[in-house]
Amino acid sequence: MKLTVNGEAYEAKQAESVTALLEEMGIGGRAVVVVLNDEVIPASSRRICGLREGDCVELFRLVGGG
Repeated sequence: MKLTVNGEAYEAKQAESVTALLEEMGIGGRAVVVVLNDEVIPASSRRICGLREGDCVELFRLVGGG
């Protein structure tokens, strides 16, 4: 499935959900904000939120510091 992730083309192998995409990319379990087609996807909904061909996904890592 062809997606755009952080502005770049990405070929997802079996990313039928946001959670599956994060796991495929090796960032499952990390604190990230996911924006799918300009809509923030809460962590509680990622497992059931499906992806479709051509979707645009933006990933933002949370960074602590001072």
